[in-house]
Amino acid sequence: MNERATTRPPALVASCVFGAIGTVLLLAGVATGAEPVLIGSGAAGTLSLTSALVWRSQLIDAWRREHPRR
Repeated sequence: MNERATTRPPALVASCVFGAIGTVLLLAGVATGAEPVLIGSGAAGTLSLTSALVWRSQLIDAWRREHPRR
């Protein structure tokens, strides 16, 4: 297995997956006019943003561990 694939942060992967699901649901909701599908796309978008923010905080924590204050 590719080592690079094993080092992907789970929060980043979750953000991408939820973003893709949200995009598909948004397009399906607009095409069909189904309000529950549009609500689902909003929920998936919210989960994607939350996952991205978690990943960002993990990046900041890692940077701070590597660059301690003097």
